[in-house]
Amino acid sequence: MSADALLEMLEMDEIYSEAARVLLEHPPFIVLTGAGMSVESGLPPFRGPGGIWERFDPEEYGHIDTFRKDPERAWVLLGEMLSGTLSFSPNEGHRVIARLEEKGLAGPVVTQNIDGYHGIAGSRDVLEIHGNIRNIICPSCGRTEYISSRLPDDWSVKCSCGSYRRPDIVLFGEPLKEGAISRAWEAASSGMDMLIVGTSGIVMPASQLPFLVRASGGSIVEINPHDSTFSNTISDVFIRERAVKGLTMLEGFLEDRSHGSPRGFK
Repeated sequence: MSADALLEMLEMDEIYSEAARVLLEHPPFIVLTGAGMSVESGLPPFRGPGGIWERFDPEEYGHIDTFRKDPERAWVLLGEMLSGTLSFSPNEGHRVIARLEEKGLAGPVVTQNIDGYHGIAGSRDVLEIHGNIRNIICPSCGRTEYISSRLPDDWSVKCSCGSYRRPDIVLFGEPLKEGAISRAWEAASSGMDMLIVGTSGIVMPASQLPFLVRASGGSIVEINPHDSTFSNTISDVFIRERAVKGLTMLEGFLEDRSHGSPRGFK
């Protein structure tokens, strides 16, 4: 190993160790996740190169008015989103977060993602502020269906009552899930610390949650491969890494430090 590589490794050890120290001061800490979590499962992003918004105008296909006036048109987009979600599975990063919650270190998990991967991976306290695409609802009769892994061969976008069904997600023109965002706001204003993973911080109002954490006296650790809105402003520790590797490494440092032997200083 070259001297430069060794120095870089030691520097990263110090960053992870500091992140673990911060998050273990007042557990449990809030986890805020964005598209960077789902992308590592193989799910294409909504924004950016290769994103679904490059092919579909969200205001045209994903608006609540479109669903009401022309549900078949809306389902062109909704169907692709649903089938894409069902084609992939939670990754190790989702499982790390679930294990941290089980140990009493993390929770609640606030996510902007609609894929349901956190719940499938084992997280119990998940606040899905944009909803869950696996939950299919009928606006007319209220009948619901949860799709776990694949669509049945005879599955239809129409309910048995004759009305068009829809995923229980927040379409453009709709408010966020009130219960989820209220609890997220309450947690962020409670003085809890926060772990941010894979979000650029540009989607409102979720992007305001870290600032509320900071204003309430909480500390912030961020894992992102690129700078976000928070990286150079309010993050106490910034780990420049993709979600799965960053979370896997952080889990090891959290375990070592919680057992009294900080990794990197043995």
